[in-house]
Amino acid sequence: MSVHSDNHWWGFAAMPLGMEPPCHGEDNPMTLVCQFALGEGMVYVFADLDYWFGDLDAQSGPIGEWSRDFFRVLYAPTREDLHVHEIRYPDGTSAVPDERPMNELTNERMKGNGEWREELAQDYPGYEVLVQLDEDDEFGLRFYDCGTLFFLIRPEDLAARHFENVKCVLYSY
Repeated sequence: MSVHSDNHWWGFAAMPLGMEPPCHGEDNPMTLVCQFALGEGMVYVFADLDYWFGDLDAQSGPIGEWSRDFFRVLYAPTREDLHVHEIRYPDGTSAVPDERPMNELTNERMKGNGEWREELAQDYPGYEVLVQLDEDDEFGLRFYDCGTLFFLIRPEDLAARHFENVKCVLYSY
């Protein structure tokens, strides 16, 4: 299914032909956290969030820095000819949270709030917040006790589109 490029949280990834959403293991697709336009291209942020949505049998990343087994940030240099990658259960229902458009309020989440700013600066000097994911009551997303998941990048890696250098870190009380 071909679609126009759009910026959104959750839902299905709209990616160029030949690009596939990443999986944890062989057959466990990662959840799309968000996709957004960057210049002529698109950035896709994925994480293995099943445990945090309540599947206590699923594997998850720990408090602290996550290995690349639990997240990926992908970049497509074009927003042309995008195709939706739907993830559905055998009964046809959606296996991901409903898509939410990005707006000014949600764009603030991408800059990072000040709650963990000192810890981030101390633990990851030279990095800035690419995307911040807070707990969400609507979806039942919980990171222990008031936790926040950060995707961090160095400014020079962002400018060079080196998203393979992104770090994913979970902070919680």
